[in-house]
Amino acid sequence: MQLKQAFMAAAIALALGACNDNSQQAAQEAAAKAKAAAEATKAAAQATAQQAQQAASQAQQAVEQAKAGDTAGAMQSAQQATSSSQAATASAQTTAETAKQGAADVKDAAQQAMDAAKKDADKH
Repeated sequence: MQLKQAFMAAAIALALGACNDNSQQAAQEAAAKAKAAAEATKAAAQATAQQAQQAASQAQQAVEQAKAGDTAGAMQSAQQATSSSQAATASAQTTAETAKQGAADVKDAAQQAMDAAKKDADKH
């Protein structure tokens, strides 16, 4: 939600039609930070999804091995699934932290852009 608000603030800052170089540069920086935050969050989310898929596959393998009577194999696959699940959980936390930091960075940049645009508007 914070990321969405920060994107909206950056868009507003860009839409103000900066009339001087400072406000225009601040708006461009806000847009660049918004894009970078979105890309970083997307990459982290993709890594999390891959780890979760791996855990699911290993868990399914454990079920199949258990059905086939391969108790040792099922135990090993279940342990691997547990490890992958823990990695996915850690990755999800990293994704959330990445999104939170990105939102804060974008919010700060958007605020700077809006402040610069306001200063420009006050000059005119």
